[in-house]
Amino acid sequence: MGRNIVLLSDGTGNSAAKVWRTNVWRTFEALDLSGNDQVAFYDDGVGTSTFKPLAVLGGAFGFGLKRNVIDIYKFACRNYKDEDDDLYGFGFSRGAFTIRVVIGLILNQGLVSADSESELHKKAIAAYRQYRSERYHTSWPWHPEDAYRAIRNFLFPIKYDKRDNRKVKCIRFVGVWDTVAAYGLPMDEMTRGVSRWIVPLELPNHTLDRKRVQRACQALSLDEERTTFHPELWDEKVVPPSEFDPNQKRNIADEQISQVWFAGVHSNVGGGYPDDALAYIPLVWMLNEARRCGLKFKSETGDPPAYPDAFKNAMSRADKDGRIYDPRAGLGAYYRYGPRKLVQLCNYRYSKKEDDEVTIDRPKIHESVFRRIRNHAHAYAPIGLPPVYDVVKADGEIVTPDQFGCETIDAAKTRADAQEHVWNEIWKRRVVYFAAVGATAWLLAFPLISGATRSDEFTSRIRWVSDIIRFVGAFLPGFASTWIDGYARAPFSFLLLAGLVVFFNLWGVRIASRIDDRMGAIWRKTPSAPTGLPDDFIYRLRSNRFYIALHEGLKRKWAPALFALLFAYIGLALVNRLLYNVQDVAGLTCTPSAETKGLARGEAVAEPIVFKTSDLCKPTGIHLDGGGARYLVKVEPVPSEPWHDASISVPFGGFSPTEQPTWKQRILLGLGVPLRRELTQDWFRIVLRYGDIGGEEAFLDPDPSDSVIEATIRPTREGELFIFVNDSVLGVPGLYDLFYRNNKGAAKLTVKRR
Repeated sequence: MGRNIVLLSDGTGNSAAKVWRTNVWRTFEALDLSGNDQVAFYDDGVGTSTFKPLAVLGGAFGFGLKRNVIDIYKFACRNYKDEDDDLYGFGFSRGAFTIRVVIGLILNQGLVSADSESELHKKAIAAYRQYRSERYHTSWPWHPEDAYRAIRNFLFPIKYDKRDNRKVKCIRFVGVWDTVAAYGLPMDEMTRGVSRWIVPLELPNHTLDRKRVQRACQALSLDEERTTFHPELWDEKVVPPSEFDPNQKRNIADEQISQVWFAGVHSNVGGGYPDDALAYIPLVWMLNEARRCGLKFKSETGDPPAYPDAFKNAMSRADKDGRIYDPRAGLGAYYRYGPRKLVQLCNYRYSKKEDDEVTIDRPKIHESVFRRIRNHAHAYAPIGLPPVYDVVKADGEIVTPDQFGCETIDAAKTRADAQEHVWNEIWKRRVVYFAAVGATAWLLAFPLISGATRSDEFTSRIRWVSDIIRFVGAFLPGFASTWIDGYARAPFSFLLLAGLVVFFNLWGVRIASRIDDRMGAIWRKTPSAPTGLPDDFIYRLRSNRFYIALHEGLKRKWAPALFALLFAYIGLALVNRLLYNVQDVAGLTCTPSAETKGLARGEAVAEPIVFKTSDLCKPTGIHLDGGGARYLVKVEPVPSEPWHDASISVPFGGFSPTEQPTWKQRILLGLGVPLRRELTQDWFRIVLRYGDIGGEEAFLDPDPSDSVIEATIRPTREGELFIFVNDSVLGVPGLYDLFYRNNKGAAKLTVKRR
């Protein structure tokens, strides 16, 4: 007799140690594991590492997914014996993505056999690598990622042959709650660009292997408003719409793929909130479907009896009127705003690949959604329902809206048309959201680009604002000093920018209230409810085919390509920085003088040392003593040789907050920032270096009121003094000074020991 092997993967930041558990944990807890006929593996979600930096990376970007996939896969390999065994998979959010990857891995590679845990681990990694190489590719015709994989396999070879693996005939059941992309960047366009052109991160397609997955269920959130959490659906192209017969009795148990929408946001469906009554509704539905597929749960009537009974416990906690949380409250408001519109989500092409699209002709809405609307215990008015859909009743029967009694076919069409008035308001709120993000970015960047000086703070007519900022700053960590100083020195600008941030956020809240009111009026059919399609400018713009093509092209092609190019450049710049810094610290970039001379106390150099801005690392021939020795350094301009970076005129001593390049020059110079020798210092800042080896340096800031730069230095070590300006560098021998070669200008250095 075969066994049921149950694989479970939780969502981001969710684990068995959390106080508020998800439906994945509840499923694991509900399993009857008293005998040997069922075994289960529960995997904590990404972002649950005890090492906090890894937890942050996992929560933000999905770091750790590979490890989770391999852990789950190894459990299946250990426990699967023969074709009599059945495999089940459950997951929520990124855990749902994880389970879908695990299922794909099992079906593509089979299950490895091993005589030891170390061998199992190595073979599991090899199987995962092979699966990725066969199924995950970028959009380049020659697949450059294959070169990386070949180098990796050459450097870290693992003996592996897919033909030795045990084949799995089919997966019995897959149940997921609101699958989202596992690897996330701040913007969808960033993720899409990286996945398409650099490293494949997204699912290879959205088609379920119907020949080998017997049953698949997905519970989906109807009210989630964060685009980062938009769902990864399965394609349901099975029966052409012309063959749909509303009079034929249908039951969800007869389907192979069932994707049902429930009231609530992402974690209202998958669980994890303190008041989780809503989450128990999709939990009961999922447990019922899994039980029909042979999975055993704790039961009071079992042998032996188990308490609490899984179904009685879940059903007693379910409440259609449970609390719907707002994940965009507070700082969550900076999640990209984008409510779910089922017409778009259920008819979506992800890429040009033939099998990478989703078509769902009749989305299924759970009856609890309409019971919540009818009861009106809370002001609930979903904004994303399509004009054509089906209703799934609690007993599994599938009916049309008019058969259920929520709205007729004509009423659904009328409601969907009126709904477009609300989507006009949603469009406005998106615009306001981007304005709020822009104002916030400006507020955060202001101290870094402001030309305000210390004296501006004391001459301001609203100095009391600066005093408040200083008072608040006293309670903040040291790294916040840059922002505290910047805001305190320009209190009027701070008030203006902070006011814009508050204004746009409050405007967004006001529009959100209007959205709720209008959609509520449409569902209640009040006289004030809008009717028919809107005919205003915003709707004509939204529905214009050129606007749609431009928006889709920007979102799906141009922006991802631009971000991919940006990330590739940043990646190469990081490699360049690593290569240069290694060689720089080793003393390969600064050539010492044949002879050096130290200075006695009170002694100065005989004559000024002239250095050029094109010098990569100018040796001065002066030997500095460490151990607290003090030196007065003075740098003077050479009037006949003004400073230039190619054609860009540079003020003596480099750019500063009071002397900034023009906006055109900022764009040009901004492209070179990742290659800048001293990343945190401005362009052409004068740098003093102590010794050719080690990289100990000091920076000389220009004085806006004096053309001569003077400073007292205390070398941290002994060695020759070198001087240069801050410009871009390359980490390639012979090309270190490539960007220095077009510099013009010179200065005179005088050094005196005190």
